[in-house]
Amino acid sequence: MSETATPGLPTISITLRDGSIAELRPIRPDDRVLLAEGLSQMSIESRFARFGTGVDHLTGAELDYLTNVDQVGHVAWGAVIDDVPAGVGRYIRLSEDVCADIALTVVDQFQRRGLGRVLFEALVASARANGVDELCFAVQPFNEPVRRILDGFEANLDEIGGLVQGRIEVESVPPTDRDDQFAELLARFQSRS
Repeated sequence: MSETATPGLPTISITLRDGSIAELRPIRPDDRVLLAEGLSQMSIESRFARFGTGVDHLTGAELDYLTNVDQVGHVAWGAVIDDVPAGVGRYIRLSEDVCADIALTVVDQFQRRGLGRVLFEALVASARANGVDELCFAVQPFNEPVRRILDGFEANLDEIGGLVQGRIEVESVPPTDRDDQFAELLARFQSRS
């Protein structure tokens, strides 16, 4: 999702904790290869933490669903580091009366750098721009990286069916200095749909 991955598309460059530069932008249909490549670089433990199974590939229909997004009710941000797929953050709003279901995925080699937090910030900024009031999530209890991202935010948590489920009110998450950048770039990609 950098300029070299898909020439001509704008990105937001963010310096992570270790000094590496992540290039973020909303996902487009031509990112199918990047999503498949990113999944192939994840350990079975990371795939299980994200998908609840050790899935090792995505079908064509799944890749279509994950890349053909409207960036309003289904928002997806992708990140690359050094032109290598590094992570995806997305939310899907299934109806007007429920909160948007949020998911974060960071490829193993890029974990513990702050990329998950940055993807979360992009999703919160997108939710604000799109009028989404709440973000819902369900994670495996052992998914410490996601639980660390949620630390410090008011989240109503319940353990149901072996998963930690919760809701975060978007207005309870303090805005970051990048919110305007995320919202502006999101709007540019919405206008291309």
